[in-house]
Parts: sequence; C-alpha cells; structure tokens
Amino acid sequence: MPEGRRYDAIIDVSVIVTVVALGVVAAGLLHSPENAVSTEEAAVDSDYSIVSEPIEYPVDIPGCSEVEPPPSGESELFMTSSIGGDTPSYDNPAYPWLTSGKAGAMSAAVLAALPSDVTVELAAPSQSLTFQPVDDLGADMPEGFEPSTSATGTLARAGSSAYASVDVRPSDTGIPTCVAGALDARITVPDGTVVDTNDSWYEYGGNRSHFRTATAYHPDGTQVTATLTDTDSAEFPLETSELALIAARPELRVTVPAPADTPAPRQDCSVSSGGMLSDEDGTVAEIRAESVESANDALTETWESLPSAPPLDRPIGSLVPGYYGSGVCTDLEVVGTDIGLSISVSGGAALPVARDPYDPENAYGPVVQFRTLPDGSVVESYDADVVNSMTSEDGTTQLTRSVMVTRPTGVQVSVRSTVDLDRTQYAPLVLPDPLPFDILDAVAQASIAQWP
Repeated sequence: MPEGRRYDAIIDVSVIVTVVALGVVAAGLLHSPENAVSTEEAAVDSDYSIVSEPIEYPVDIPGCSEVEPPPSGESELFMTSSIGGDTPSYDNPAYPWLTSGKAGAMSAAVLAALPSDVTVELAAPSQSLTFQPVDDLGADMPEGFEPSTSATGTLARAGSSAYASVDVRPSDTGIPTCVAGALDARITVPDGTVVDTNDSWYEYGGNRSHFRTATAYHPDGTQVTATLTDTDSAEFPLETSELALIAARPELRVTVPAPADTPAPRQDCSVSSGGMLSDEDGTVAEIRAESVESANDALTETWESLPSAPPLDRPIGSLVPGYYGSGVCTDLEVVGTDIGLSISVSGGAALPVARDPYDPENAYGPVVQFRTLPDGSVVESYDADVVNSMTSEDGTTQLTRSVMVTRPTGVQVSVRSTVDLDRTQYAPLVLPDPLPFDILDAVAQASIAQWP
C-alpha cells in the first residue's frame, strides 16, 4: 500500500439533527454518499464537531481496480436516517415488495445466518432483528430518498456485544465507484452480488464510536447494509466476513418472494398495569431469559389443564418483552374467530384498593369487581359493555373482558380478551362474546410467583 496523504474528516454537528418537518432522526453514521443528508438542510444547535477516522489517499483497496479520492475540501461524514410518516404497516400497496410474509422470511433468514455462538439479546420484537414496515411519507418523500425496511437488535458473543442493524431497500443507484474512506475492501460473490466492507470510527463530543459495515449490491438492484456499532471497543461479535455473508443473503432480495404460508413477524405488545407501579419496576435489560421461560411454562401448564380452552394461533407460552419496562406480553387470536387474547406479566405493582362506587370520578368506565384470594392476591375483573367498549386502530369497535391478578410479591398478571362488534347489525343486536371469565381467571392465576 503506498504511503498516502491523510484527510482529517471533521464536520460540524449540523449533520446530526432532527428535521422536524420530515421527522428525520439520525440512526447511525456511515461513509455512504447514497444516504447523505445535506448540511444546508440542517440546523446548528451546538459547538460540538464530529471527528472521523483520517482517510489516506492514494490507497489500494482490495477488489477495486481504481480508487477515487475522497470529496474535495473537508471530507464529509454522512449519516443514515429513519424517517417517520404515517403509521407504518406491512402489505402497503405503495411498497409491494414488503409483505408481512416477506418481512417474516427476511427476519428468519438473518437469524439463520448468525453463527451458532452469537445470541440476540432479549428484547421486544422490534429490537430483535425483526424487519419493520416501511414508513410511508407519501407526498413528503424527499427527492432521492429510497424507502427501506430495517431490522435492529443487540448481538453478543464471547464477552463482546454491539448494536446491529440490517437495512434492505430496492435501489436504482447501481454499484458505486470505489472511494477512499468509503470502504476497506470489495468482493464479488459467485451469484454476482458485490459486497463492500468497512471498519471505521467517529467521535462526537470526545466520545468515540466504532462501526463495521457490509453493504451488498445484489443483481436485482436490492441494496442491503448490515452495520455493527459499539461505543466501548472495536471488538465486534461478528467478523467482517460473517457480516458480509448476512448482507449477501439471497433471501433479502426484494424480488425473491417469501415461501408460501410464511407467518408475519411478531409485533411489539403492551404490558398492562392496573395499579401504580413502584419506582423499581425495572427495565427491559433486567428481564432474565429463565424468568420468561418459567412464566411461559406456567401459562402452558395452566392452558393445557383447561378442558374448554380453544385453539390459539400460537402457543400461549410465547411471551416477549414489552417495549418499555421489565414486563413481558403476548397477543394471540382464537383460531377461526375474531376473538383476541392478550396476556402480560410485570412486577413491582402495589396491591390495588377497591374503588369507592359513590365517588363521582368512578361514575364512568366499566364496573371493576374486586376479590381477595387466600394468599392475599387481589383479583380485578370487568366486562366492558357497548358504552365502555374500546376502538382499535382501524376503527373497529371491540368488546373487552379482563382479569388482572396482583400478588403480594408485586407480580401482576393481566389477561384480556376482545372481540369485534359488527356495528352494521340492526335490532335486535346480538353481542358477541369474548373468552369466558373462567378461562381468563385461570390464566391470570397461573403460578408466576416472582418477577423478573
């Protein structure tokens, strides 16, 4: 490698901004001209600067016959962004390449590509390498912006961990020229996919972050960027070659359909809380895998003991962490019906106190029934009639039946069943039924004594 000149890449903090009008939020920093955010559109709100690894030029890059110099003047450091629009959803006609099945198949492909000794840290589905819907910006789409789906999570291996992101998008930009500082090496795999890899770092406010990227340009135009970021060290849980293999997976190509009957990926769920949680209710990071397994076993044992338990679309013991706090949850459906079942388990709850029925503040909402079990646990249950019914995100009216058990240890198990109400019916109106109280009550009293 010839000795080259060093280009110190220093740019103002104006490239790390939130563009309120578009909801642009900085997600990571990469030497990637395709994802550039103009500094003219950014707002300066700090004296801090970003300092990137110096770039040498001229330089030989393996796999590149020619290497272009970095941008003239001060070398620019670009950032990738996630842009928020309307509520995103799968199977959006505007992005036909991302069906719910395709998202599920791509998520499974990334997980299958991880070495056996690499683990995905326990987190909500959206933070467990699950591809998310594309943000639909409609008329607000910036010129040149290429919508994408991303899967993120934290990977761990032999004492090292890093935040991982895999971004997939259809692109018509083609394979870029080799530019000094943008890549360390370029390889072409037998199927024609070109993969650029790069290890580098940047500093912001004196704090250094290391990142490793592998960007694959597939023959059908799909661009896949897999990134690892670590603020502690340059030791990553994936070798560069392993990260490149993930980016080059053919299942990630937007033109490759998902296998038939591929299930949609798990979505985030909510942890219900009927009482006031203590200040020590914890975070997702405090959830232990063995605690989740124990709670799943308790729910499964209870469900299998019920003679009238209906079939569900997934095992009842399929709890995942909620997005916030130290609780876990799962949303299920009764097969062949529009009846839903939601379960959550959390800790740190105080024993609830029965409401005063004569208090005017309690005049609205469903009537909550209280009872105390022999071990001191408190059971709250209610039936929501048409007046107190819920409305789902798509505008569907839902009737709700709920049972919540709070134990003296602070463990709280919430079990809620919903059913859609057909508002097109005329009198006499026949109300559908959620799951019966005896089933909900039994599940809520599953033997989950401690959490987490």
